[in-house]
Amino acid sequence: MSTTTCKIFKGEIENYLRNGQNNIESRIDSAFSSLKFKTWLCKANIIKKDGYHASHLLFILMILPLLKVKSVHSFCKKHWQHWSKSRKDTLYRFKHNTAYRWRSFMYKVNSQIFKAIELDNTPQEERYFVIDDTILAKLGKKIENVSYIYDHNIGRSVLGFCVVILGLFTSHGFYPLDFAYCFGQKRNKKSPEENIGDPRKSSGQRSFEAKHYTKLELALMMIQSAVNCGIVPGYVLFDSWYAWPDFINGIRKIKESIHVVCRLKDSNVQYEYKGQKYKLSKLYEKVKNGLKKDQRTGLLLKRVTVKLPKSDQEAVIVFSKGYREPEVDSIKGKKKKKESKWAAFLSTNTRLHASTIIKIYIKRWPIEVCFKECKQQLELGKDQSNDFNAQVFATTASFLRYNLLNYLNKFENYSTLGELFDHIADETAVTTYAHRLWDFFRGLFLVSFSTIFDLFKINEDFQHYLDALTDALSGFAPFQGCET
Repeated sequence: MSTTTCKIFKGEIENYLRNGQNNIESRIDSAFSSLKFKTWLCKANIIKKDGYHASHLLFILMILPLLKVKSVHSFCKKHWQHWSKSRKDTLYRFKHNTAYRWRSFMYKVNSQIFKAIELDNTPQEERYFVIDDTILAKLGKKIENVSYIYDHNIGRSVLGFCVVILGLFTSHGFYPLDFAYCFGQKRNKKSPEENIGDPRKSSGQRSFEAKHYTKLELALMMIQSAVNCGIVPGYVLFDSWYAWPDFINGIRKIKESIHVVCRLKDSNVQYEYKGQKYKLSKLYEKVKNGLKKDQRTGLLLKRVTVKLPKSDQEAVIVFSKGYREPEVDSIKGKKKKKESKWAAFLSTNTRLHASTIIKIYIKRWPIEVCFKECKQQLELGKDQSNDFNAQVFATTASFLRYNLLNYLNKFENYSTLGELFDHIADETAVTTYAHRLWDFFRGLFLVSFSTIFDLFKINEDFQHYLDALTDALSGFAPFQGCET
């Protein structure tokens, strides 16, 4: 067979593939390019001196949930090799590196996403920071820094990590901005001794923060960092667990234009109302006869102005009857939550109407949806590596996947991110199956053609045709990355 004939044959195959090529690679690869992943990796010191480029390894690790692959070990089996030639040790070293600044990288990527969605055109009062925490249960008792943490959803302690998350909600969707680990006081005896490391390094800073700061302090630090990066919200939203005077006053000190809207719980905190100090339950008893039905929400509401403890700042408390928290899904083993006969909400913006305060508070709910989707589909909390650095990377990757899906959905217009994830995962499965099917047929063709050519005494070498076809197919394989 002549070289010219082989090239013509290969060109025809490439044209056929190009016309019917699956668009997974183009969409994800274009997202990596438009969000400048390689640039931000370098600026966050996530670089490799030799071997595969860091962007290639990051892509492989981020794409694993789409491939329905549960671990690096499973990915490195033979039938996944058309995605990457990298070995599992290369990927493990990438996850365990202590010098990589994943927090910085996540902020840089988010800033690029916000440029794309034109966040600057969104008024400050329509940007909402949401603070909440979730528990990532772990099975490995020898995981570094793992501890027993009380889970209010199931009513008992579990082995794992508590992660505090700061997210941004706008009309464009919800985006996790930052997260921080918080270690429990009760440590597992089989867990290795805490290796705090150098606080100036990424992993050392994470573990240092988790050991020496409370959840409230970690949340304040993350809000301050986000504001320093130029992301200024109009409101900070959180549930009753975070509704302590020191935390509320701390947020107001960061920037006066940032207000708080939160739910309150009955505690020993006393609020000044008409010159007298009352606990929340006593204040409710005093004003409950003034509850009136609001036409906009259908709830019985009463709005009162109080002074916050430890400051002279005025705030508004809204008492409500009939309010119910929405439910994402029933959790196996979850305790049935007793709904209170009344609920109370606080706002530091005294100009807001009572119904507006409740409507703003409900915007906190997307973070619960984020937790659900990240845990069910994006592998949040599923990594069982013993190394704490790998745990930090796994959590970062889960939230980056969520933000990347949000970014892609800007062009796809699916009603939920779950639908977009399922669509991309189905396309990926088809591509993966096609490559495995081609490997099977190539072996079948090799045996069949060899027998036929020998039987009919054909002198032409059919191997060149198979090689040309394989070369053409390899050019349309999923993201191949590059080597330095």
